[in-house]
Amino acid sequence: MLSIFWVVLTLALIMFLAFKRLNIAFISILAVIILAILDGMPVISTLTDVMMPGMAAYVQSYFLLFTISACFGKAMEMSGSAASIAKGLIKIFGNRFAIIGIMVAGSLLVWGGISSLVIAFTVYPIALAVFEKADLPRYLIPGVIAGSCFTFAASAFPGTPQAMNVIPQAYLGTDVMAASALGVITGVIGFVLAYGYMFLEGEKARKKGQHFEANEDVQKLLDDAAKVGENVNPVIAIVPIALVIVMLVGFKANVLLSVAAGTVLCIILQWKNLRFESLKPIIETGISNGANAVITTGAIVGYGSVVKASSGFSVLSEKLTKMKASPLITFALTTTIIAGVAGSGSGGLVIALQAFAKEYLALGIPAEVLHRVGALAAIGLDSLPHNGAVVVLLGLCGMTHKDSYKQIFVTTVVITVLVAIISVPLAQIMYM
Repeated sequence: MLSIFWVVLTLALIMFLAFKRLNIAFISILAVIILAILDGMPVISTLTDVMMPGMAAYVQSYFLLFTISACFGKAMEMSGSAASIAKGLIKIFGNRFAIIGIMVAGSLLVWGGISSLVIAFTVYPIALAVFEKADLPRYLIPGVIAGSCFTFAASAFPGTPQAMNVIPQAYLGTDVMAASALGVITGVIGFVLAYGYMFLEGEKARKKGQHFEANEDVQKLLDDAAKVGENVNPVIAIVPIALVIVMLVGFKANVLLSVAAGTVLCIILQWKNLRFESLKPIIETGISNGANAVITTGAIVGYGSVVKASSGFSVLSEKLTKMKASPLITFALTTTIIAGVAGSGSGGLVIALQAFAKEYLALGIPAEVLHRVGALAAIGLDSLPHNGAVVVLLGLCGMTHKDSYKQIFVTTVVITVLVAIISVPLAQIMYM
């Protein structure tokens, strides 16, 4: 049992240091060194022969996906396409349902394959303008963005080229449409709960007499937001996203080819807004952002490889698989705990699939069920306070955890965990 404690101790260390905003790659290496010492593993060979191969395998598998997706997001952002889509949807919903309009816009962009943080940077200035018109307090904005961008659009709804929906394919032999009915049902449940909660939070703020307040920096963003995407037709702007989904779902095309085609089409359709001078930042920033994301996540996966090789993991694995509960429950529970401690949904999902996929498939759980339930479980606890995306989002919005984490926690932790729990009996009824 002491060996399990060493694993838990290093996991807690990762969570604490990540919350303190230290570099994740450094934290992962430090945790590996400490775990190796405590577990009696040779430190140098553990780093070079266990952690690095695990990290390298992840980077090799997903480097192109992360970088091409980041380039797609950057092209949609710089061309004004993402802003145009968001503004168009928000206009449809009006001031009364402004919160829902922003969330629908964010979810659609995520489902189309654009990185959640790219969307956050794009949508935030627009959200400011909408909140000003609706006279809603700014502290609600992080919850609105997180509730739409960090949740079900990336993992529940089938067809999305987001990493959470692509990663399981390598381990389970599935495709992006795995357990489609389960994904749609749980996605709708999750969004109704998240949208409803944030709408009620807005109504509560109105009853309390809380209003929109802007300082000089916020006012500048408001002025800039009015210009972004103003000359882009939202119907034309959505065509590249539609192409990605049609290629993936309709033609079963490779995800890299699909996203690359969407990127090229966006550049062609919005050439008047981009021109040659924009191609360099699209490529350079996209590759830089994608590479940083995949290496950061890969470091966590490398740590997971060391955990898997530790004596504590074999004991823990045996206890989990022998729990007097449905194997699907133990799989979902393990995945969400790992994702939570790692502060990364995709990292936690990879670690869980690497460790348990073959074992749970051998128990008779359909691969498509493991795919969808795993993706849903991975977004459960990954948005705890130390999550990098949460920290970035709060900083972007000029808020602290005290100001706005409550709404983030409810939409991205409480509701996502609840939906993951619901997905297990639904999957058993529908597929097993």
